[in-house]
Amino acid sequence: MTGESFTDIVRVDHGRAVKDSSFARSYSKNPGFCVYAESFTEDVLGYSPKLTLIEKRDYQFAHEAGVYVRPTNSIYFTANFQTCDPVHLYAIDAATHKVTQLDFPEVVQANGACNYKDGVLYCSQGDRTTPSGLVHVDPVTEKSETLINNFYGREFNSVNDVVVHHETGEIWFTDPNYGYHQGFRPASMLPPQVYRFNPKSKECWMVADGFVECNGLCFSPDYKRLYVTDTGAVQAHAGPGDGHQFSMNPKLPGTIYVYDVVNGRELHNRRVFAFCAIGIPDGIKCDEKGYVYSGCGDGVHCWAPDGTLVGKIVTGGFTANFCFAKEGMWLFAERDLFFCQLKAKGCLVKIECE
Repeated sequence: MTGESFTDIVRVDHGRAVKDSSFARSYSKNPGFCVYAESFTEDVLGYSPKLTLIEKRDYQFAHEAGVYVRPTNSIYFTANFQTCDPVHLYAIDAATHKVTQLDFPEVVQANGACNYKDGVLYCSQGDRTTPSGLVHVDPVTEKSETLINNFYGREFNSVNDVVVHHETGEIWFTDPNYGYHQGFRPASMLPPQVYRFNPKSKECWMVADGFVECNGLCFSPDYKRLYVTDTGAVQAHAGPGDGHQFSMNPKLPGTIYVYDVVNGRELHNRRVFAFCAIGIPDGIKCDEKGYVYSGCGDGVHCWAPDGTLVGKIVTGGFTANFCFAKEGMWLFAERDLFFCQLKAKGCLVKIECE
């Protein structure tokens, strides 16, 4: 029910969970908080966390992005193509919690986004006639500008998520094949890859490959690491079809990889950071202390910087993405929009929100 709050904290019985898979899965059913290590309480939740259901709808209106913009004091997010074609764009007023639908014509089948120059930099996945790329929108003037929509003549597949390296000013983004899988983009011209774009020189580099489907990405607070999620376990059966026949293949990745960032430009020493046991790790972000969070099959999971799972904010269902704002965390759980009060602060809050 809208307005309902959840404060239950469950502490995992590791001794029983490692021997009883049904018991281990039971931690993912009810909204609240699941503590795997006390550092999750001390550093992330604090001692009075609260998860509140802000809005509930009968379609997947709260799916991706999650971008706080200071001039409008609003959080911008996108719907899920699976029940919303074309993808709707929304903003929620941080003060009143009123949700408003938006219309930015240059943003086509949007997915992820980030804050860029106090506006919203959308991943516009495109369609069969509109190329995929990055579109910057000033939500005050409602003016849009396409920053990039091809890699030296080859169209991107369906640009999915994007971040800014605030020390260099360059823009990094992922480009999986989900537009093709969902039937609204033509067959891919590029492998699933990670790119780095310089908005001043207009140059673009491919910086990482070897994914089944690269998806979310984020930098560590010191910009010395880049985390990238591979959601290859989510596949369409028998080709793109009508775009609504996704399923999980547990033999494929639901994995977070981490790279060393060298000179702010190059990625070295790829290794596994964590594997998501429930669903897939989609959107990903860090807090000020370097804890890593990702939207997964039952809520938002949190790992210590060494890759140890320390806790979950449980929504009880797939939560593709989330974002930190000044007051806490917004969680986009498809048909449910949640807000969580907690101790941790996102590593970009001081840059983007204050």
